[in-house]
Amino acid sequence: MSRHSKSMLAYAAILLCLIGVGCAPQTSQEPAERSRIKVSGSGTTLPLIRLLASAYPDRSVEFEFLPGLHSAAGIEGVASGAIDVGLVSRDLTDEEQALGLTYTLLSEDGLVIAVHPSVGIQELTTEQVKDIYRGRYSNWKELGGADLPIVVLDRNEDESAKIVLRKHVLGSSLEVTSSAAVLSHEPDMISALSSTPGAIGYFSLGAAVHQRVPVDVVALDGVKPSIETLRSGDYRVVRPLAIVTRSDADAAVKKFVQWVVGPEARDAMEREGYAAAR
Repeated sequence: MSRHSKSMLAYAAILLCLIGVGCAPQTSQEPAERSRIKVSGSGTTLPLIRLLASAYPDRSVEFEFLPGLHSAAGIEGVASGAIDVGLVSRDLTDEEQALGLTYTLLSEDGLVIAVHPSVGIQELTTEQVKDIYRGRYSNWKELGGADLPIVVLDRNEDESAKIVLRKHVLGSSLEVTSSAAVLSHEPDMISALSSTPGAIGYFSLGAAVHQRVPVDVVALDGVKPSIETLRSGDYRVVRPLAIVTRSDADAAVKKFVQWVVGPEARDAMEREGYAAAR
């Protein structure tokens, strides 16, 4: 072969490499298959599980958050196989325990009493909260606050937040004033409380910190709710935030559940105001 022919062949080989022909690797990698975890249930636990999902290091997992606002719906969804992870903000009933689901406690979250910043109150006693919810006070100036009408925000009696508030603060027999605005879901409570001058209500400590809700969280009987006062037992108005899964859940779900009770997840929770379960 002449020197000219050899040069032409070498030039052709270089040109093919430059345009991507003939120099590609002989093997190619298929994209990794992604796992999808369907999540639904308690709206109270939703911000926490979103926080944990965003911190989860396994990026081959995709979380799908489906509509759902109550613990019962999350439990029923997992039991039926419609979802993979059910969100719960209470203990399971005896009937629900009989379903054979795995209950994993994530946080013993504080339930805080909070007021709109216009109120000018930083502390209340249990008796004062009772009298506010009874309707015995009508203006915040009666309690040393601003000259503003008191707007009482409440939840339905079967909601976990109301059950906990009755257990630790209101008592079982207190009749709430008929002027109270009753809100069905925690996001509604947060929205109304942060946008209504003179309002008082109650919701998750973790949500207050994580979402930077613009309200004043009050000390109750001299104790300010915090992870430290929850840990010490000084602040006693708490409720569980948990998830339920099937015992035969697939490997991706089981791996996630194992991670959420580990040190990395605990650190992620506590940085955002959620007291990790011990």
